[in-house]
Amino acid sequence: MTYGSLAAGAWLAFARLAGPVLLAMLVIGVGTGVLQTATQIREASVPFVLKLGGIAMLTITAGHFMLGGVERYATNLLTAIPGMLHG
Repeated sequence: MTYGSLAAGAWLAFARLAGPVLLAMLVIGVGTGVLQTATQIREASVPFVLKLGGIAMLTITAGHFMLGGVERYATNLLTAIPGMLHG
């Protein structure tokens, strides 16, 4: 395994871990912003509570998928270290 493939694997594991969270925050934030604009409610705690609930639900439903990418990367990294040290 080369350094380049390990770096690409790290970016892929990061994308699998952070991607769903960022996408959920984007959807909830835009939806809350539209709803607050339409109703003219300017309360700062509404988006915070909705985003907190969204992250909780996302972690419960997709946490296994998100951590699976990190687990695969860690396994590949730990098996590649001896080959990288001995050239």
